[in-house]
Amino acid sequence: MHPCLSEFPSNCFYEGTLQNGVTVNERQSSGIDFPWPVPNRPMFFYVQMGQEEISASGTSYLNRTEAANVEKIVTTFLRSGVVPSQIGVITPYEGQRAYIVNFMSRNGSLRQQLYKEIEVASVDSFQGREKDYIILSCVRSNEYQLSFV
Repeated sequence: MHPCLSEFPSNCFYEGTLQNGVTVNERQSSGIDFPWPVPNRPMFFYVQMGQEEISASGTSYLNRTEAANVEKIVTTFLRSGVVPSQIGVITPYEGQRAYIVNFMSRNGSLRQQLYKEIEVASVDSFQGREKDYIILSCVRSNEYQLSFV
């Protein structure tokens, strides 16, 4: 994990004692031209105003606006030099997982095969796995039922 990502949990939950297995220099993304808002802190929160809805199964949720934004971020990563096997998309809802997979394959502006190689999984099924770039799709994440990517 990039040290800037572990900084908050280390300080908040472990009194600053959490240790990383890598240094900042070891987690540099050389050759990747992604437009990070703060280049030396490779993370960001993308606020969007989509609303969730019940998925076709009737037992899960999806957020179409958020899925479209996930596709845009994935495409930007791919165009920046990131390979599909380095990207993971995680969501707590099966409805969103299925919708993102279908949306990317239908609407992605790059070769369809690239999007098929992106791992899109639920939080539970992704547990214990690693990717260099993670996109978390919350679907519904605040008291106003608005979502953040």
